[in-house]
Amino acid sequence: MMRTKGRDQEIEKRPSGLRCSRPLRKLAVCLMFCASLLMSLTATAQAHHRHHHHHQQAYAVKQLQPVLYTAFDGHTETLVPWQGRNVSVLVERGVSRDPRVMTRLVRALDRAWSYYAATTGQLPATAHSLNGRDEVAEVSSTCGAGCGYIGATGIEIQTTYFEEMYRQIAEHNLYDQIPFYELGRNFWFWSDQLQFQSPDQDPVVTGFAVWMRFRSMAAAHVKGAPFNGTPFRTFHSQVAALAGQYEEDPSLTFADTLAMARSPGLYGGTDFWASLMTQLARRHGGQRFVARFWHHAGTLPAASSTTDAVTNWVGAASYAACTDLRPVFYVRWGFPRPDGSVTQRPPSRAVPEPKGRCPGTAG
Repeated sequence: MMRTKGRDQEIEKRPSGLRCSRPLRKLAVCLMFCASLLMSLTATAQAHHRHHHHHQQAYAVKQLQPVLYTAFDGHTETLVPWQGRNVSVLVERGVSRDPRVMTRLVRALDRAWSYYAATTGQLPATAHSLNGRDEVAEVSSTCGAGCGYIGATGIEIQTTYFEEMYRQIAEHNLYDQIPFYELGRNFWFWSDQLQFQSPDQDPVVTGFAVWMRFRSMAAAHVKGAPFNGTPFRTFHSQVAALAGQYEEDPSLTFADTLAMARSPGLYGGTDFWASLMTQLARRHGGQRFVARFWHHAGTLPAASSTTDAVTNWVGAASYAACTDLRPVFYVRWGFPRPDGSVTQRPPSRAVPEPKGRCPGTAG
């Protein structure tokens, strides 16, 4: 599996005092569902409007006084915060910063943060926060190129990668994917329902960050910088194509791809999972599908096996698409059924895509 910038490691830490019991969390998700779904769709429309009228939506990004920052690994650094509405970006002292570049960066991350919040219907617990904002800190050392708490605020980017990100924005107005990916760590809440269980390897937790990185960058209306030397648009297309590659080869199975964190082509199993979700969203409602999927996933029962997690995945996808997607998962893709049985895959054309229409939608 290819190790790539921004996904080397993650810190799985949630402050215990801020975690709700599962019944309360389910109740909260149910109560929030209708309002948060409407907020998601409204936010998407507003983001499109801001893209064309951004000068009317301008707000000040404030440079604050230096603060003493304690990094994830325990070392301390004095950093200079640039504070937005949702995010504060903390940078090394002694490096000249163009306020225009910092403003573009902070506003882009603010928009991406808003997209994650609206789409998931949840907010991270508080771990690393400054003035109520999610911290994105430039540090001399962390757990990878980028590092983020799971289900809680706090992102770190190692100095070499941060400075390259800053340069790309300043010179080309292109944005490195690292902080957008790491926001997918902060906004992950569904391990109980969707994470694959041992002995299988899990592609879902990281696959969420892989997939939502692309969607949050699109929602923020930023163009991606090259990814490990590959033009970002090409990289995105390569990931999106993996689902089609799997469908065109019926000899491939769940057991030798996703369950082993493997891809049918480039990259790894997390990218393959993201590709499957990309295809489902494209065929079944776009952003409406995405928001409905994540809002519903939190209401599903805890999975005690990979088969249970796949059952939940199918259930959330079918709910999001407003149609029964079991033929896609169990026949075309050959994924394990709730009883653990697996159907030999036919040619993909033998299983047409189910059609559905959610209540209140046209067409």
